[in-house]
Amino acid sequence: MARRRALLLAVASAALAALPAGDAWSSPEDVYGFGPRSMAMGGTGAALGRGFEAVWSNPALLSLEHRRELTIGLLGSVFDLRAPERLNYDNLAGGFIGAVLPVPFAGVLKDRITIGLGFFTPFDLIVRGRILYPETKQFPLADRTASVAVQVGLGVDIGYGVRIGGGFAALAALTGSVLVATDASGRIGTVVEDTLVASYGPILGASYERGAYRVGLTYRGELVGRFNVVIEVKDLGQIVVPPLNISGLAQYDPAQIALEVARVRGPWRVTAGATYKRWSAYPGPAEATVRCPEIDPSTGAPPAEPCGALTPTPLGYTDTIVPRLGVERVLSPKTSVSMMLRAGYFLEISPSPPQTAAANIYDNTRSVFGLGYGLELAAPFPNLRFDLAGQVQVLHPRANDKAADVPAQNPGAPSVRTSGVVVAGAATVGVGF
Repeated sequence: MARRRALLLAVASAALAALPAGDAWSSPEDVYGFGPRSMAMGGTGAALGRGFEAVWSNPALLSLEHRRELTIGLLGSVFDLRAPERLNYDNLAGGFIGAVLPVPFAGVLKDRITIGLGFFTPFDLIVRGRILYPETKQFPLADRTASVAVQVGLGVDIGYGVRIGGGFAALAALTGSVLVATDASGRIGTVVEDTLVASYGPILGASYERGAYRVGLTYRGELVGRFNVVIEVKDLGQIVVPPLNISGLAQYDPAQIALEVARVRGPWRVTAGATYKRWSAYPGPAEATVRCPEIDPSTGAPPAEPCGALTPTPLGYTDTIVPRLGVERVLSPKTSVSMMLRAGYFLEISPSPPQTAAANIYDNTRSVFGLGYGLELAAPFPNLRFDLAGQVQVLHPRANDKAADVPAQNPGAPSVRTSGVVVAGAATVGVGF
């Protein structure tokens, strides 16, 4: 009976691992923008980024900052996602920590090099990755924001209007093992070991400014938060179970290039651009549970034929281009007080095809509207910066018509119309010194 129970545990783990982990993909900054200013201005920043937000939007623009600044803040969002009934998803709440640190060189390097740090941490988790049946109705968007976001960057002012910068973003990843075996007394037990590690993706930026205008270009490398837990079953007599891999991608940011042009001087500041996202390289959230051996033990050579192990069905994602627009109106009633009114929009095209087969992993094109307010104080007042932002993401209604061979008991058959709204807000306060 004990051996049978162990075998059932292993098989159940295999069944779960073979299913798509459809609830946690991109990081929060890729969904909303990083920081209140970026959120309010349509996720822009490659040409008009400021402060700690530039570590994500364009690290080259960190070199615009010539005073040290520490920033803290909050971000929250709620999800109303329907297929067509409302699906239950937890709200998001987390905190920002940012810092800008000019390097105090003298001579020709004075005020030319600045380091930036940016962190976002959900209050109740580090990273979330869930494995659901593909037939389960689910929106990956809801959990795409459920992870710690870490960015570090450095910006350099080359001169002649040219700035360059670089850094990295980090996501949490999990590796581990589960050993199911009999001990010396003949009892079956398990030993679990897991390790939380970090994965990294590069961020590179450049900008060129001439007169009142600036062009910004940012490259963000692919960022993968992988989980991989190997289950091994040993010493169960006649029962032989191959190693089982519960593995996949808990978080995934595609490689992307952002290009923007902005008017950066005067009371009206406007930026427009687009972001290319290479979603076609996304391998899917789950990996095979049982893998073919690289070497056939009977021949000592690679196997002549595939071993027949099942692999997850590809999702068929395609590359996308996201247009963005942001506007900022600066009001200065006094030389030491500046107020900013902000607005923005971006259209996030869905990389996912309609769900016409058995799976019900939904994703919709989103229209994203942002509004914000900023206040900056200078001497004789304390050096303070306040930023507020609100954002509404409207999911365009989408019909998912099932093929004729999809069973009638499938929750999405014969057709599902998906829609929804996401509402987010953020606030930060920065202290300069």
